[in-house]
Amino acid sequence: MFYSLDLKSKHVALAIATTICITFSAFTQNFLPPVMEWHGKSENLVVKNNHPWVTPAELSNFESTPTYKETFVWLDKLCASSPLLNKISIGTSAEGRDIFMIVVSNENDKSAEGLKKSLKPIFLAQAGIHSGEIDGKDAGMMLLRDIAFGNKKSLLDQVNFLFIPILNVDGHENSSPYNRPNQRGPKNMGWRTNALNLNLNRDYTKLDTEGIRAVLGVINEYDPLLYMDIHVTDGADYQYDITFSGSDVVGNSPNIAKWLGNTFKPNSDASLETAGHIPGPLLFAANNRDFSAGNIVYGFGPRFSHSYGNLRHLATILVENHSLKPYRQRVLGTYVLLENTLKLLSKEGNNLRNATELDKNLRQSSLPTSYLIPQMKKRADFDSAKDLNTASTITPPDSLLFLGISSKLTTSAVTNSDYIEWLAKPETKTIANFKATEPTDFISRPKGYYIPASYSEVIERLKIHGIQMEIITEPKELEVEMYRIEDAEFGKTPYEGHMTVSGKPVTIKKKQLFPQGSAYISTDQPLGDLAVHLLEPSVSDSFFSWGFFLNIFQRTEYMESYVIEPMAKQMLEDSPLLKKEYEDKMKDSSFAKRPYAIMNWFYSKSPYYDSRYLLYPVGRVN
Repeated sequence: MFYSLDLKSKHVALAIATTICITFSAFTQNFLPPVMEWHGKSENLVVKNNHPWVTPAELSNFESTPTYKETFVWLDKLCASSPLLNKISIGTSAEGRDIFMIVVSNENDKSAEGLKKSLKPIFLAQAGIHSGEIDGKDAGMMLLRDIAFGNKKSLLDQVNFLFIPILNVDGHENSSPYNRPNQRGPKNMGWRTNALNLNLNRDYTKLDTEGIRAVLGVINEYDPLLYMDIHVTDGADYQYDITFSGSDVVGNSPNIAKWLGNTFKPNSDASLETAGHIPGPLLFAANNRDFSAGNIVYGFGPRFSHSYGNLRHLATILVENHSLKPYRQRVLGTYVLLENTLKLLSKEGNNLRNATELDKNLRQSSLPTSYLIPQMKKRADFDSAKDLNTASTITPPDSLLFLGISSKLTTSAVTNSDYIEWLAKPETKTIANFKATEPTDFISRPKGYYIPASYSEVIERLKIHGIQMEIITEPKELEVEMYRIEDAEFGKTPYEGHMTVSGKPVTIKKKQLFPQGSAYISTDQPLGDLAVHLLEPSVSDSFFSWGFFLNIFQRTEYMESYVIEPMAKQMLEDSPLLKKEYEDKMKDSSFAKRPYAIMNWFYSKSPYYDSRYLLYPVGRVN
């Protein structure tokens, strides 16, 4: 608005704005709820400032986190000084920055083939998918230092470690003290989305971002046994500092889920507690405010990392450190979790490998594509959980001993509404614990799918997922099942760079010609479940739902009224069945009053009508 002010007024306004920014920068932490003092054994992991390999975060007393350049200058020196570490680029961001990964192994051959030949479990951990949530980067740098030059080389005796310090590298450099107002440190935080404003943790199915394509390249090439995605929460206050997913929703990998619940979670909890931390499960307040109505465990879609891992039978842990805990505390807890995961895999890796193989060999004839909270009888949707205040009126299947923080409702003098004020006083209570565990929206598993060569973008993205396929070398005409889409609804605004669509798929059987270059995908493969989710149009994370087939809703040929009128009369004379159908249709007054609708109806019954209109072009083979 400065353009309407005179020069003196501009200077005054600029001075006021500058003063406000300085004030906010100096006292941002004062706006957050009070914090409980914390001390734990994990503080012994911090080295002194004169240590030759002190990390930038330690040097700042965990007040700040290093920039992209500072991070990799430090890591370059570390890798150059230790034969255990090797830095490689796994991709390039939209703004041209390398996405680096550190390969940590005592094997001489640190290539993907070399690590797989060693037969050791491979642990892949990534930080900074949301780059303001950067705890994992600084924890990983400390751990790599202690593996290279501390007393922790033995962690690599039975395990190989892959570490991505910053996944969203462009967002990491879009750094500011104002990026995450709900988070206690560091003082400079990156941005949630990438340079194209896309959220990498909504991209695991559609694969628009260079970052997720790079991660899937690592997964396909190295075949890790366990994958960890490290975040920081938003939302309510509680005592837990390190929370992470376990086996709350069994999904498509029941054996992996059992290992996560019975082995990973109790072992990790114990190690964190010993180090002075308070581990917990993933927590989402049922009323989106506090936990008085209970906790909700959602059925996340595979656009999210941990649900994607479940669908492709890769044990995946989503870590959510608590945003209101001090940065120092969060980083040290993450270090403990990373180190203990390496120790656990050295002992339990074979059991997880056996569980993974069992899940990869499952071939369920009918696949659930979403999960309900049984007591609510409605779809649990993480991105639109607006009506969960009703949770307090429903009897949950189980309860949770909740280590909470006391709070009170306070009336705002600004908005005249109530808001939660957190009081930094610990409280323990039993709360309802709702879990989206009831499978629903089942899809029958076909033998395979044919995708026309003209949809090369979809074929290429399926290849990036690692899905096996056959590219046919000559045209094939086949009897297949296909879907015609009815009652289509389109997103009102763009979401993650796409116009989403939903509709009712109606099954038809027809002969369809698939030209040379079309892809055939068998579902009898380890990623068969993933293929079903990506290619069935009723699934919310399918390529269809993300808008990759919007062209089927476009009509390109029409028939003029001077042709339809005489043709319609002839059609009614020639077909008593059509005449009866027309007469029934005209009983609908809304239809009968619309001449264009009547003409279009006759056009749709004629051989001139576009048979591809509303036809989803992927064929199912049963």
